[in-house]
Amino acid sequence: MPNGREPLKLKSTYLRQWRGHLAGLSLHLLKLTWRIRIVDRRFYDDPYKSDKPTFLYFWHGKYVPILPLLQGYRGCVISSESDRGDAIATICRRFGFGSLLIPDLATRQSMQTLFIRVRQELTVGTAADGPLGPKHQVKGGIVWIASKMNAAIIPISVASNHKFVFSKRWDALEIPLPFSQVTLLFGTPVSVPPDLNSMQLEQWRLQLEQDLLAVDRRVERVVNVK
Repeated sequence: MPNGREPLKLKSTYLRQWRGHLAGLSLHLLKLTWRIRIVDRRFYDDPYKSDKPTFLYFWHGKYVPILPLLQGYRGCVISSESDRGDAIATICRRFGFGSLLIPDLATRQSMQTLFIRVRQELTVGTAADGPLGPKHQVKGGIVWIASKMNAAIIPISVASNHKFVFSKRWDALEIPLPFSQVTLLFGTPVSVPPDLNSMQLEQWRLQLEQDLLAVDRRVERVVNVK
């Protein structure tokens, strides 16, 4: 006998996909109106052209414009295994990126899958304080993965002179408005050493957090320069 829950699950899947398609189309149209500036692109282009794995990390509240701004590069975006993650994966595909959904409580199998995808894609992007915060607090997992993979890790941020902010969300999600000046800025790449102990991992986590905060402050200054 068919399970009555299956049609509901299928319907829910379609709704998530259509939500992602609609969001991706809206972002594409928005991008056509933006006045775009990219600062210090060389910090990404150099490792991108090499065979070394590269992690781009950013704040969750800034991820929306980053996807269309990086269109044309290959890569994979890590997000949580959830309804929200499914929608983000659909948006990623719109702009030519792969996606990898990881459960909130990562398993050995999910980590093995992640390592394989990093070796395949070479470039991976992730929200450093995602999926649910706290806001502007880098999670230790990104440090551990970068250390295991001997990857270059690059902080990036985006700012616009006119934007809508979802102030009631935990991440204060930002979406640049039509015809805004939108600036994407790359920070200096660093390499996390291998075989770190727990104290060293925490020191690196704090360092990466300060690096991203500094990049975020800088891009906000750049976009507001007349």
